[in-house]
Amino acid sequence: METYYDLSHPFDENTYHPFGFPSFINQQHFASHGCRHAIATFSLHTSTHIDAPYHMVENGKSLEDISLAELIGPAVVVDLSPLYGPECAPSRAVGVEQLEKRLEIAKLEIRAKDALILYLGRANQYLTDTYRYYTDYSTLGFDLCQWIAQHKLRLVGLDAPDVDLPQEYLCPPFAPVNHRYLLERNIYVIENVGGEITKLLNRRIELIPAPLRIRGSYASGSPVRLLARV
Repeated sequence: METYYDLSHPFDENTYHPFGFPSFINQQHFASHGCRHAIATFSLHTSTHIDAPYHMVENGKSLEDISLAELIGPAVVVDLSPLYGPECAPSRAVGVEQLEKRLEIAKLEIRAKDALILYLGRANQYLTDTYRYYTDYSTLGFDLCQWIAQHKLRLVGLDAPDVDLPQEYLCPPFAPVNHRYLLERNIYVIENVGGEITKLLNRRIELIPAPLRIRGSYASGSPVRLLARV
C-alpha cells in the first residue's frame, strides 16, 4: 500500500519572510454571506517554495515553462543533521565528502535525474526559532553544486532558507553563486523543506512538488505543496 507524506511547512500571518509577513484579509464571513473568502498578500518565496531559473538568471526559464514531469520523480533523502544540526557550528557549507559519507552509511545510490533532498536538522527550527533559522543556517558548498550538476540531478531541496550562505546577500546587487550555478543548468531548487521530512530520512522516495501555475513576469517561484510517496 502506498503512503503519502507532506514535506511542506504551513504558513499564515505569523510566518516570517525577509520581505515581510504574509497578510490575509477576510472579505466574506459565513454569518453574513453564507461563505468565507479571504485575500492574501505574500512573497512567492514564502515557506516551502520552489525557485525557477528566472529567479536568479536574467533569461532563465520561468515557472510557467517548467512541466510537472520535470519536477515529479525519484528522490533520495539524506540525513546530514549530525554534522549540520542546530547544535553544530552555524553558517557552514555542506561539502561533497560529507554528503558521500552519509550516502555510503545510508546505502543510498544517486542516479541521473534524481532529486536530492538534504535534511540538515533545521526543519523544526523554522517553526520554533525563526531568527536563528534565517541567520545561522548551513547550506550547499559550491563544490557540492558542481557535484549535483555532474551527477545530472534534476532538483535539490533542503531544510534551510537558501542554497547560498547569508553573506551572499549583504548588499545588492546580489550575486549568489550557488543559485546562479544550479539554475543556469535548469536544476531546480526547493527551500524550507519541512513537514514530515524526519519520517523519510535516508530513504529513496517519489517526490511530488506541486507549485502554483503562475505566469508572466511574476513566475520566478512559488510556494509548493511538497509531497512524497513511498
